[in-house]
Amino acid sequence: SEVRWAELTGSGPGLHISGGFDLTVRPWTSEDLDAAAHPTDLVPRDVLTVNLDVGQNGLGTASCGPGVLPPYDLLAVPAALDLQFRVMEG
Repeated sequence: SEVRWAELTGSGPGLHISGGFDLTVRPWTSEDLDAAAHPTDLVPRDVLTVNLDVGQNGLGTASCGPGVLPPYDLLAVPAALDLQFRVMEG
């Protein structure tokens, strides 16, 4: 949350991302997470999924406790990201 820059590297050229954003990098997709009934259902893929987001909703679902507190509730409003991408030589 509130990432100012990130560098993604591997066996080839890397990627430098700068700006203000929320970042998630994981070995499964959002669809994999939605389909999994339990954490043990998640099988790592051969590639990483990278999500750059304008924000993330706070914790809480009100299913067995309080919901998200108003200051942390992510509302559906127009938003924009101003990001810079730069290839890093490997």
